[in-house]
Amino acid sequence: MSKRPTTTVSNLGRDAVCSYESRTVYNGFFSVKEHDLSFSKFDGSKSEVVTRSTLVSSDAVIILPYDPEHDRVLLVEQFRAGPYVRGDTAPWCLEPIAGLIDSGETPEQAGLREAQEEAGLTLLRLELVARSYPSPGVSTEFFHQYIGITSLPETTNVVSGLASEAEDIRSHIFYFPDFLRMIEEGQILVGPAILLGFWLAQNRDKLREAN
Repeated sequence: MSKRPTTTVSNLGRDAVCSYESRTVYNGFFSVKEHDLSFSKFDGSKSEVVTRSTLVSSDAVIILPYDPEHDRVLLVEQFRAGPYVRGDTAPWCLEPIAGLIDSGETPEQAGLREAQEEAGLTLLRLELVARSYPSPGVSTEFFHQYIGITSLPETTNVVSGLASEAEDIRSHIFYFPDFLRMIEEGQILVGPAILLGFWLAQNRDKLREAN
């Protein structure tokens, strides 16, 4: 059972929820579960019984590689089914390195592994930025998000990924000011890339001084 990583604003906890029935309606790469439940309301009363559907997935690690000596970041590009199904005309996304955390792995171990698998990178260290739910209304997914300190060349044409997972991943390197401009102009649409980019904008001077 996962513990909530931060304190709550109210004093409501799991014991304020009554679960009557749960069922798995889909089971694949992720699963979809339905729960019939009621919960305590802020006025002290109990809600009616409602049905809530949830995408159930493992925790994920997300890494934005950053070279503080040359002020460069690396993003990966790959086809994403979500934008395609939504009808996006450009379903190939620029995003940080990311992957699910395997059983027995720490987020940091998974981050080092994913950097090798997706971009052939060796990370020198990880700077924790945030741990967060990307969409708590519908998903159990939980993100561990880091800046990965590394050394990056000026350009790259690396295409990698695991054949067993049908991955086809291209690496791209950007100078940080260009990366930030792409975020501000709406050319990058993946939430963790935006969060990590804005965090790096506030902290990159300290990272460069410490290098």
